[in-house]
Amino acid sequence: MDKGKHDYEVIFVDVGQGDATIIHKLSNMHSVLIDAGTAVPVLSRLKQSAELEGIFITHWDRDHIGGMPAVIKWLIDQSYKSIDFFINLQSASTAIERHFRRTLHLALEEGVIQVKPACKDLINSVNLINGRISILWPPYGKVITHPDKRNYGSIILNFKVGKFRLLLGGDAKGDVWPNIDSDELKADVLKYPHHGGALRSGDNCWSADELITKVNPDWIVVSVGADNPHGHPSKEFIDAQSKHPEIQFWDTTEGDITLQVESQTGHIKMSKSKPH
Repeated sequence: MDKGKHDYEVIFVDVGQGDATIIHKLSNMHSVLIDAGTAVPVLSRLKQSAELEGIFITHWDRDHIGGMPAVIKWLIDQSYKSIDFFINLQSASTAIERHFRRTLHLALEEGVIQVKPACKDLINSVNLINGRISILWPPYGKVITHPDKRNYGSIILNFKVGKFRLLLGGDAKGDVWPNIDSDELKADVLKYPHHGGALRSGDNCWSADELITKVNPDWIVVSVGADNPHGHPSKEFIDAQSKHPEIQFWDTTEGDITLQVESQTGHIKMSKSKPH
């Protein structure tokens, strides 16, 4: 792909064992942020963009929201106004979650953000940075009736612009994916769920191989920390990877991963930067 023709960038930020994804529209450097596991690398990337149009919180685990209070404080300091903040409706009780709620409250008082429920049946999709972001999961009822199953209620997003499709799996495990229309899962790039962790835990769960086959991507990105204590990526994922030699697999263990996207053709070029 001619570097001069790409009009979007997708950056999978190396936050260690966690998640953060930034999508830039290059013509005006407007951006969308999905999660922020740690603050410093995310803020470094955000400060390169002209305006943040939206933020999504897939779920409330530390490795997805740990850096978000600092991001919100930065937005307040920059006098941002009315950013759409799409938030998972899970309950919160840990110290980082309470801190996150306090910063959300402050940002609301300052008029910096507008909080919106990120549930499929409440907000199906939104138009941001000239693309469409669809919330494929969860329905509101699943969040309320399964309050202790964080990963079951994790948000799954599909970003579409032109001929490019990006599927962001959050931390959704194998019991979630059979509930989603397979046609909605098709994507050029899959941000693999749960840091490459095992998906299958029972008869009604998809395995890594089933998910990859259904999505049928050209590229798979795993946001995972080097030498993490969870054993990610899992053997299930590694075994599935060996079954799909046609797919390019990338991970964030050695730095940020950047996609240069030509939306009119769907052409993609990937690169990896050095660790922060």
